[in-house]
Formats: sequence, C-alpha cells, structure tokens
Amino acid sequence: MKTEFLIVGQGLAGTILAHEFLKRERNFVLIDEFRENTSSKISAGIFSPISGKRMTKMWNIDELKINLSETYFSLEKLLACKLLYEQNIYQIFGSVKEQNDLTLRLNDSNFSKYININPKAEKDLKQPFGAFEINGSGWVDVNLMLNNFANLLIERNLFIKQQFDYADLTFQNKKWIYKNIEAEKIAFCEGYKNNNNPYFNYLPFVPCKGEVLVIKCRNLLTEKIIKKGIYLVHLYDDFYKVGATYEWNDLNETPSEKGLNFLEQKLTELINLPFEIVKNSAAIRPTVKDRMPIIGSHPTHENMFILNGLGTKGVLLAPLMAKLLTDFILDKKEINNEISIDRFSNYFELGS
Repeated sequence: MKTEFLIVGQGLAGTILAHEFLKRERNFVLIDEFRENTSSKISAGIFSPISGKRMTKMWNIDELKINLSETYFSLEKLLACKLLYEQNIYQIFGSVKEQNDLTLRLNDSNFSKYININPKAEKDLKQPFGAFEINGSGWVDVNLMLNNFANLLIERNLFIKQQFDYADLTFQNKKWIYKNIEAEKIAFCEGYKNNNNPYFNYLPFVPCKGEVLVIKCRNLLTEKIIKKGIYLVHLYDDFYKVGATYEWNDLNETPSEKGLNFLEQKLTELINLPFEIVKNSAAIRPTVKDRMPIIGSHPTHENMFILNGLGTKGVLLAPLMAKLLTDFILDKKEINNEISIDRFSNYFELGS
C-alpha cells in the first residue's frame, strides 16, 4: 500500500490532523489500536477563552476560536452528527477573595469582554459567594467524533486497527516503510504514549492521570457548563459528565478510590440534589513541561512529524495546531517557537 502520509494515533490530535488532510485532498492511512479509555475519549471536551486558576486569557485565542468553529462545523457536516455545543461557563466563586481578584481583572477590556459579572443565578447549586459567566466557551462531543470519524475511515479503507510497533518502521529510499505500507511522510499523534516512541521520547512530557464520572441527576436543569473546582457538563436527559482529577504519580488507566472520593466530595459541595454515579473512567493526559503543544519535524529524521502535547485544552488547540503543522509540511511555513518542537532542541542534543 502506497500513501503520502502515515498517521500514528487517532486521538483528538490524529483525528483533526487527518481531517485537515481530507480537506486538502491528501492521501493518508491512519493506524490506531482504538482503546476505549484514552484522554480524548473520556474528556468533557470543554473549551474556554479564559484558562486556569489564575484566570488568564488563552494564548492566541482569537485565531484558536476561528479555527475551532470552522473545524467542528466541518466535521459535523462530514459525520452528519452534532458535535459542537456553545455554552457559557457558569463559574462559582469559592470566596470573597476570588470575587475581588476577578473585579480587579475587569479593567482589562481584552479580558472583561469574555466575562458576565452578573449572570442569572442557576438553581440547585451551592453558591454562597455568587458566580460569574465566561462567554465564548462550550464543549465538543469528542468521543462521538472519534468513533464516527474512525468508522468513516474504515469505510474508506484508510484505518488500520492495531497497536503500532516501532520495530517494524524503517526508512528506505526516502520512504517510511511500515509492514505493507510505504509512506512518503509519517506523523506521530500518540498522546502520552509518546514516551514509548524511540524517535520523540526525548521530549519533556509530564503525563497526568485524570478521572471523570458520568452521573445521573434528576431535575438539575442547566444548559451551561458548571465549574467550581470541578466541571459539570450536561450530556443528555438526566446525565452529566463530572471531572476531573489531576494525579502525577499513580499513572495508570484504572479509576482509583482516591479519585472517586474526591469527585464525590466536590459534587456534594456543588449541588443540592442527589445523584447516582453511572460510570467512572480514567486516562492519562499528554501534558508538556511548559504546558504548550508540540508540533514540527524530527531534528534529524527526514519527513517525520509530531502533533502532541494538547493537554487539557486539546479541543481548542487541535484545529489550529493541525492547520499550522499542515502548512509547515506542505507549504514550508514557519512554526512559531512557542509551539515548535525546535524549542526543545537542547533536550535532543543531551539525549543523543
């Protein structure tokens, strides 16, 4: 089998990159073992222009939002399903200090344009210090997108369901050969599995385990994303996704009692209604030391590329990162050093 691109990994990064290749009518084959518990598949897929406990505006947010809308609307049309839900984040204050800190930030018009300081109060929530809203936010049904996109590729004979074996990859006559596949270029989009990749394992990934719940809660009628230490996203009917934990040491994909207890406690501090836990899942996020994504080409191996390190902001970052990487590969456009693999060249030199 001959192709232009071989994509390794069909998480969020690999899927959006493959979609970019489809739009540009490039030939590719994607290989993935199609595991159920990956960070992409269990995530709530939340995006927001405001990030983190320090409430900072997301890097390059305007361009990120444009590419987000274009990409997921395009995927909705391609896959004939609803994926993008634009919903405000209803952020509950935890203290008077948090109220005061936000008030000080409102003098910055680039920040305040995303904030509604006096939203209509959501019922059945514990909010003694009140709340504010972040607009321009929402969530994407990532699990549905990944499953439907995989089915589309299978129908087109573009998907190989198996674990990638690095020992079977060779470079011959300026082609990447993997078993019966001959590819001009190869792109790795493996999430935290990158640490097993002999070509890119020098990169400073810091894997982080996250646990999430699906709960059933009657009469909690909200079409906003609720946040206070954890998030609460309405999926359908009486079902909600709740998350997430951050664990840096116990790095396995098995839900823990510690994680379950944490999420249950946070839920009881958040809502006034009884709830039932329907599902508990865990996965490992591909976070990078500097919390920025990594795209670009391998320092020495010809026509070998990477798109990874999307972390907790993958839904927002992936569309633009896939576009920029494709521009780099096909049109030789430079990649900003903030997101380029080149910023870690010293790690490669030390490990080589």
